[in-house]
Amino acid sequence: MTTKHQILHREIVLDAARTMVAQDGIRDLTFQTLAKELNICSQSLYNYFPNLPAVIEALGTEFMHNLYQELIENVSGISGKEAIRAFAEVAHRYFERQQSLDEIIYFVHQFPESSPFVQGTGDVINLLKRLIVHTELKQMAKESFVQDFISSVLGFTVLEVMGFLPDNKASRDTSFESLLDMYLNEIKE
Repeated sequence: MTTKHQILHREIVLDAARTMVAQDGIRDLTFQTLAKELNICSQSLYNYFPNLPAVIEALGTEFMHNLYQELIENVSGISGKEAIRAFAEVAHRYFERQQSLDEIIYFVHQFPESSPFVQGTGDVINLLKRLIVHTELKQMAKESFVQDFISSVLGFTVLEVMGFLPDNKASRDTSFESLLDMYLNEIKE
């Protein structure tokens, strides 16, 4: 929590919002709760963001940018099954570390295509498409593979983070590996 004498700026507001969402979930984030966390009047937040969707967009943009950077660092120089496995494992670990902040992806559809949040999400999907473009699949069309794969990996991970999968981490890890192997088996050697 900031003190009345601390200089407030956009990054401090985002830090507080990020922490609140990670701990309590995005549904509890309002201008009022954010202002209370910062120990300021909610009207002061308008100096940094025009509304709550702008805060969510900034958090989402940062979220997707950081995921994309981790993916790039881990898939550069590899291809085929190895690259697809690395993409899935990195995305899975990233979402696990984010706690409730991963809920931010549910809001991407509320922003226009010109939004940096939407563009960042597109960058992650386009990276997967680039990994698949030179990969030969057994039966699936490449576009279908990309859509199904990203939906399955991210869907599994979101359900896991939200607590809808078994409490036993070893069991969840085995299930995730089985899911991943199912997709990797579609890739020709």
